[in-house]
Amino acid sequence: MAKTYNNIFIFGLTSAFGNSFVNRETPLEKTILASQPVFDRDREYTQTQKTHESAIQEATTYANFAQTQEVYIHKARRSDVTAYTIALTDWFVAPKVLEINVDGWTGEIGQTIRVKARDNVKVARVSVVIRDLEDNVLEMGEAVKSEAGGAWWDYTTKALVTMTPFPIVEATAQDLPGNSDSFVIS
Repeated sequence: MAKTYNNIFIFGLTSAFGNSFVNRETPLEKTILASQPVFDRDREYTQTQKTHESAIQEATTYANFAQTQEVYIHKARRSDVTAYTIALTDWFVAPKVLEINVDGWTGEIGQTIRVKARDNVKVARVSVVIRDLEDNVLEMGEAVKSEAGGAWWDYTTKALVTMTPFPIVEATAQDLPGNSDSFVIS
């Protein structure tokens, strides 16, 4: 397939007509010639467009700040993208709480509730809230990383909880930009 910068026809057309045409090469190396888009100066943006633009501005602000953080630099060294790109992507991707394991928990103090959470870069923190069926908080706190590089977090209970009826256990994971995801079992 012809390259746009070497194509005499495309070059002649774009030169003869000034800025009337735009040429583009697709990832599959097809050349597309089209009229250059013209936008009204008084164009009004929809709320969706404004929200999207705002999100991109927030993401780029975060990426400009975060690209110097070691976690993004380290991840960039292992891939073909920059730390800025990884931070930008991280801003848009929320972590996921995949599982809450209460197999070893009988409601006693000092027992472990395990939470499995993942993110495209790093899960920064995991919190656990235990509620009764009327939504009253019985206990809450932060989980600690089970092992470096792993997806599991351990929460050690601090209060005696009645297991009948089984309480509501909610785990929330948060990543570096502040995105979060929750998972509930009851």
